[in-house]
Parts: sequence; C-alpha cells; structure tokens
Amino acid sequence: MLPVIAAIAIGLFAPPAEFTPTDDIWVYPHASDPMKDGYLRVWGTNGDAVATDPGQADEFSYSYLKFDLSKLKKDAPIKSAKLVLIHTPDPTWALADAKATPLQARVLANDFSEKSWEFSLGKKVFPTSGKEAVFGVGAPEKMESGQPIKFELDLLRGPAKFAPGADGIVRIALTTALDPSAIGNRAVYKFFSKDYDKAEYRPKLIIVTD
Repeated sequence: MLPVIAAIAIGLFAPPAEFTPTDDIWVYPHASDPMKDGYLRVWGTNGDAVATDPGQADEFSYSYLKFDLSKLKKDAPIKSAKLVLIHTPDPTWALADAKATPLQARVLANDFSEKSWEFSLGKKVFPTSGKEAVFGVGAPEKMESGQPIKFELDLLRGPAKFAPGADGIVRIALTTALDPSAIGNRAVYKFFSKDYDKAEYRPKLIIVTD
C-alpha cells in the first residue's frame, strides 16, 4: 500500500477514480422493479454459474451492472480495477461456501437499460459462459455477526480482458455456482444495489490509471 501511495504522491499514478453504476438489475423471472429494488441477488444451479441456453435460465439468478467510465483519460492504461460489493448481514451460507463458489464478474453480451428492462430481454442480454469470460472472482475475507460483508473482485485478474468499450461503458454480469438447492436454507448472494438508501453500501468500481 505505501509504495502505491508514494507513487500517487509523486505523480506516477493518477489518484483512484470511484464510480457507481448508472444501471443495475436483478435478472430473475420474479424480480421486482429494478428502478426501486435495493438489492442484487445471484445464484447458480447444478454446479453451474451460467445457463447453457440463455432462453432456459429461469433457475439461475444473475445481476447486471453498467458503469460509465468515459471521464477517464482516454488511452491511459488501467493499473487497477476493483469491484466492491456489500452483502447483507448474516447470510445462510458459510464462509467456506463462498470460498468454494465465489462471486464471478463476467463479460456481458449486449447492452441493457434499467429503465426499460424486462425478463424476456434476458434471451438477448446474457452472461458469456466459460472460464475465459471471467474478469475476476471474489469471496469475503471474513464475516462478523450482524455486520455487512464486503466482497472485492480484482477485474484485472482475468482471463477476460477488462476495458471500457468505445463508448466508455463497462457492462458486467455477476454470476456464481452457489446453489441454494444444494446448500439449503435459501442460500443465495444478496448485495445492496445502487438504489439502496445508504450510499456507503452501494456497488462501486475503483479504477487506477497511469
């Protein structure tokens, strides 16, 4: 940490830039209005994080995030990209479950809008399957009773290459192989969304460039 702070101080790196999503949605047949829902939920089924057929994804739960990075200096190499999500306290899964089936940040095929979203659009807007489509994965370092849980994902870990598109937008699908039917107790990932009333719990993307 100290070398990074020193590098920023002498101008080798730009200071970290923090972004909140412009849009985020829970992708599930019974999801509520994404313009008002304060939570994002993620789970898989039968050991899989992504459905093999996008049209048959009813048993899976994804969440999508969209960030506008157009304010970043163009062509500046990204040195660090961290996605930070806060989970609700006291989940029904154990820390070992999260380590075994971490949260995944994946390439998201096609664009989406929170305002116009409906579940049928999931046939066109869906996570890219396969390990090569993962930007990074993450699980909490610790859990404390009654306290929110921090997930931090290094989006440069790969193998998928993380970078904004020509429009400056990054689209991310959250997926996991965490299976509530296998673990029981309705074990799912439940994160606070950009619409949650406490700003400090909302998703954020922290970027460091040259």
